[in-house]
Amino acid sequence: MSDKERAAAPPTDGTEGLGTKLLLLREAVRRCGSALVAFSGGVDSTLVLRVAVEELGDRAVALTAVSETMARREVEEARELARLLGARHEVVRSHELDRPGFADNPVDRCYHCKIELLDLCEPVARRLGLARVLLGTNLDDLGDYRPGLVAARQRGAGQPLVEAGLTKAEVRALSRQLGLPTWDKPQMACLSSRFPYGTRITPERLEMVDRFEEALRELGFRQLRVRLHALPDLAGAPGSGGALARIEVPEEDLERALSMRRDIVAAGRRCGFLYVSLDLAGFRSGSANLVLLGGRPAGDTMPAEPRPRKLVVAALVQGEDGSVLLSQRRADQTMPLLWELPGGKVEPGETPQQALARELREELDVEATVGEVVDVVSHRYDDFELLMLVYRCTLSGPPRARQVAQVRFVSLDSLSDYPILPADGPLIEKLRGMR
Repeated sequence: MSDKERAAAPPTDGTEGLGTKLLLLREAVRRCGSALVAFSGGVDSTLVLRVAVEELGDRAVALTAVSETMARREVEEARELARLLGARHEVVRSHELDRPGFADNPVDRCYHCKIELLDLCEPVARRLGLARVLLGTNLDDLGDYRPGLVAARQRGAGQPLVEAGLTKAEVRALSRQLGLPTWDKPQMACLSSRFPYGTRITPERLEMVDRFEEALRELGFRQLRVRLHALPDLAGAPGSGGALARIEVPEEDLERALSMRRDIVAAGRRCGFLYVSLDLAGFRSGSANLVLLGGRPAGDTMPAEPRPRKLVVAALVQGEDGSVLLSQRRADQTMPLLWELPGGKVEPGETPQQALARELREELDVEATVGEVVDVVSHRYDDFELLMLVYRCTLSGPPRARQVAQVRFVSLDSLSDYPILPADGPLIEKLRGMR
């Protein structure tokens, strides 16, 4: 079945518009002309590489950065997947632990890790004459605390899954539809994510975590995390300064894990852990960020319920003089009379690009050509998380206020004179810095 036939066929996996999003993904990759795909062998980057190989042929190359923070089995799986997809595969050595401050595990550790990755990708892309570095970021990734996304935006790395509006579930569904063996692969993350912020990361500790997770897989567990908690080093006390392992497995595996506790404890001890514990809250990706994002009151051991997330789209439209198109909210709307980039909500069944074109037509009475994503903005309101995809757009004619109070082009020097919607503030500040 062709992509157009898939797009026309009704979804059979409960995911609306999957075929359309595949077409958008192909278009986003094809626009690059050539690309270096940062390839970990995970679900997301495998889908990006598959599409890149099909759309760009030998102008698509995979790059895997290998270091102590990558599980050994992941390195071999990445090699095999690249071979299976018929992609040229570059494997380079990464040195995150040598970057100043990284081993101290600050809260922005992922930023430094992503900068290291892009520092490796960019010269390879130049050497091979490839136009763009592509990452496997999906739409859901943007809602968590992920400093690495800041690095990606600063360096201009492409995020085609975001441009296509693909969530984690949709990436898996689409991977299954395309016959990729990674469609049900457990979530993976670099081994550094197993350490609470502020716990020093060393090659020896990374090896302990890697060996213990591999041992648990040999015991039959697929989705898991071994979180390392360092114990205090008491001078003169034998055995002090070791580590406790906190194991996370899905809730449905908790009973089985308890029944195998002797084998699990023995495996943990062989890997160098003094204590082995089982987290009764179960597996959850990004649990280390609970200390940053806030949780329930002390004493409540269960993670906080996630806030509702609203996906919106906005248009960056600039005049020939660099001025920026802003629209003013009506007096009867929430946050009345504030100014913002024009746009609005993505309705069910719409792609982000379709939603933005519709919103501009309804609000500004003008047709628009929606280009590539230029920024992704996350903002926490009191009762929900807002995720805004900002697209560069061109208009077919002059805009006029239709469902908004006013619309006007504002010079970069004058942007500070306008009361701006909170979510738009960081992007407006960035634009002001361009003047």
